[in-house]
Amino acid sequence: MTPQEIRVLIQATGRVLMDSERTEEIHAAEELSGRRHYARIRATLFGSEEGRALLRERPELCSAQVDYDALRGLPESTLGYRYVQHLDRNGLSADYQAAPTRYVADPELSYLMRRFRQTHDVWHALLELGTQGHEEVVIHAFSWGQLRLPVSALVVLFGTVKHILLERRWDTLRHSLWEAYCHGRDAAPLLPVYWERSWDEPMLKVRARYGIARCTRAYLE
Repeated sequence: MTPQEIRVLIQATGRVLMDSERTEEIHAAEELSGRRHYARIRATLFGSEEGRALLRERPELCSAQVDYDALRGLPESTLGYRYVQHLDRNGLSADYQAAPTRYVADPELSYLMRRFRQTHDVWHALLELGTQGHEEVVIHAFSWGQLRLPVSALVVLFGTVKHILLERRWDTLRHSLWEAYCHGRDAAPLLPVYWERSWDEPMLKVRARYGIARCTRAYLE
């Protein structure tokens, strides 16, 4: 990173500490700290036909490419319905996560970063995690187990202090963080998954295919 980029990274991290809803600053920190890691991910995780199809076709989880009303009409047990239910319940728009990267010039790496952002909410649905601060920390523990991205390490480190220790969520600290990390580590690689091909499949079937275990709810309340 250049000295200017290091300053931007430090400033973005500080702003997120003050306000964890500053998603654009999380994106800046992710891009600046993760470029080399995404190059490794591209080299190691995208050798399957499914992964190659993703890089070749570059689908986006956004309203221009996904019929969200059709997902709302799917059976409640399906991946697609659970995903759009997560968005609706939390007042989220998938389009925001499809915004262009600001600090990544390589088209494939830029796509992989956007794909991670977009499928972050699919992972929320798979794990049945909401969007409260401590739940975001937990899902980044899962993400760390999957991808070892620096942004996940930053969220877990600083988010643990802000959203878990200061809010006295001792069970989350003692159980959920480690549990989520282990679930992420033990599941199949999820970033190369072409989720759009599985919207109408039962959530239980999708979880079983990729070895995804939900977090224990009792420790998250």
